[in-house]
Amino acid sequence: MTDSFLTVKCLLPLILSLSATANDLADTPEFAHAMGIETRTLNGLPVVFHYDRIRPDFEDRADNPFRVRKSLDGPWEFRFDPANTGLQGKEAWTQVSVPHCWDNMPGGRFWDWSDRTANNPPMYDGAAWYRRDFEHKGEEGKAHRLEFLGVPHRVRVFLNGQLLARHEGGGQPFSIDATPALLDGTNTLAVQIIRLPNFRPKKDESGFDEIEYVHTRHPKAPDNWPYAGIPRSVSLISENPLTIRKAQIRTRDGKLEAAVCVSNHGQQRRAGQVRIVSAAIALPAPKAFDLQPGAHAVIRFSTPIKPGAGLWAPGAPNLHQLLTTLEIDGSPADQLQTTFGIRKFEIRGNTFVLNGKPVFLKGVAFYEEHRSRGNALTRQDHEDFFKLTRDADANFIRLHVAERHPWTYQMADRDGIMLCGEWGGFWYKEKSMDQQTKDPKSIYQSLGRCALWDLMNHPSVVIWGTHNESHQFCPEYEPFVEMGKELVRQHDWHQRPMTWAAWHPHKGSPHFEHSDAVGFNEYRGAMDPFEDLDPDLKRVTKENPGKPLIIMENGGWSVLGKRGRKNQKGTEDWHADLLRRQYEVLNQHTPPLSGYTYWLLVDYRSRKTYTGNKRSDGWSRMGMYDEFGKPKLVRDVFKDLWKSR
Repeated sequence: MTDSFLTVKCLLPLILSLSATANDLADTPEFAHAMGIETRTLNGLPVVFHYDRIRPDFEDRADNPFRVRKSLDGPWEFRFDPANTGLQGKEAWTQVSVPHCWDNMPGGRFWDWSDRTANNPPMYDGAAWYRRDFEHKGEEGKAHRLEFLGVPHRVRVFLNGQLLARHEGGGQPFSIDATPALLDGTNTLAVQIIRLPNFRPKKDESGFDEIEYVHTRHPKAPDNWPYAGIPRSVSLISENPLTIRKAQIRTRDGKLEAAVCVSNHGQQRRAGQVRIVSAAIALPAPKAFDLQPGAHAVIRFSTPIKPGAGLWAPGAPNLHQLLTTLEIDGSPADQLQTTFGIRKFEIRGNTFVLNGKPVFLKGVAFYEEHRSRGNALTRQDHEDFFKLTRDADANFIRLHVAERHPWTYQMADRDGIMLCGEWGGFWYKEKSMDQQTKDPKSIYQSLGRCALWDLMNHPSVVIWGTHNESHQFCPEYEPFVEMGKELVRQHDWHQRPMTWAAWHPHKGSPHFEHSDAVGFNEYRGAMDPFEDLDPDLKRVTKENPGKPLIIMENGGWSVLGKRGRKNQKGTEDWHADLLRRQYEVLNQHTPPLSGYTYWLLVDYRSRKTYTGNKRSDGWSRMGMYDEFGKPKLVRDVFKDLWKSR
């Protein structure tokens, strides 16, 4: 990286003034509101808009003669900005390679709470900067957008000194119009990232107090590591101003329905037609469109599915491709390829049913995390998670409170692994639930709209999880639950069932009357008396007759290689025996459970204070495998359970 960055130094005061004056660490919805995420109905379809444009498809990587994708991965410059002074700060720049996670930079000590400065990257909270130059040769009549597949947490994106967007989130991709700021020749992309602190020192300096927020994704310190950086790919996409943004697909009653979203980002009125083609369907006639500048349209198709088109299911995950083509004056002007599956997942009484057959969800959960790369995972890292999932004989994954990298859903589609799609709602309390419910552009609702829109076509996503262990002891809880349900009902064209991970099956008011399935977390024998398990199950079944029962979390913990007595907590023997004892109770329950998720597949890092010691180095040891993928005794137990289901 050279000092060519300074070729745009005349524009830097804009960056400096914005970053120096903003109260970036405030408990505010400012960044969430700046994304402008909202739902508008077009031709009967609820369509999600982001930065005033239809949220695009982030998954199509097929060869496309009408779009050019320039990767901006690779060498960037990086520096921490603890004083939030902008790009003129005196801190030295370091060359890094994006995708990148700053927590895993050299010298990091995940256990060292005494050093929360930039000298200890995993404990550093505040602002940091990434910047890089790239060359661009303009082509007349093209539109250009920057695509980020995921950047936690609060973000400002600058191109040649111009603020393009503010963003807040984590796992969800986003796309920004770059056309007005893009130059012929050398361009400079700068990204400011802000991570909020989870703890503040006690006044007597005897430890730390947890900070509780109202307007953020995680009101409390999450029980995972809040990695920061640019952990996923960045691209510049050049395309025609008249473009296909998204093709939503559903299959039911022997027909395929497609809703093709088209936008005219140009300066002229454009008319033409849209075609869809797939080997799995009868060929429908093209549909016409006529769009004014800045206008959007949804073109809808309905056509029979061909006899013999393979269904999607575990063990036989048949996938199909739909090619959508946009034509002007009879000539193609854009295209989009979309993968879909033909399957029907439903609830009948207290049973999940897939393609007419009962199915038991034997699940695991995992975070997006690598021991040395943090959340900047490679494709092989994702493949390794699915290898362990198959090795444990699981057919279901709970993707805990975050939208994940598109690879996760694509691999699940490919492998026939069912998923619980989630996006947020981690440990919300009274004030945060009230704010997230009442504000339609709150971070929870905004990320929910994105996830529901992004994941709609994936056959692997069979159920939605709307939140995790939120406070079910206050009047704010039921409106929050109802709002999450309404988000799903409004946006999911497939009308998948929904549930959530209640803190407890019957304490307080879990309000399962609003769920399709009764989902809750339970740690009887680990954190609560084991004797409570059977009475809890009987009571929740009695209070919620005729609904499927799914355990969303259950588990224990152990350090790989630590052996001991079955009643000695923290040993592999106790960990494995606890699952055996759990199964003996759960498997005898009437009616039978419809699903069970083990917490969790692989050991993970947590920013809770209980991992804040040199011995643990930030690791929570609740996995069936350690961070190197080595199995514990509990894996063997889990593998043998519910085989007959």
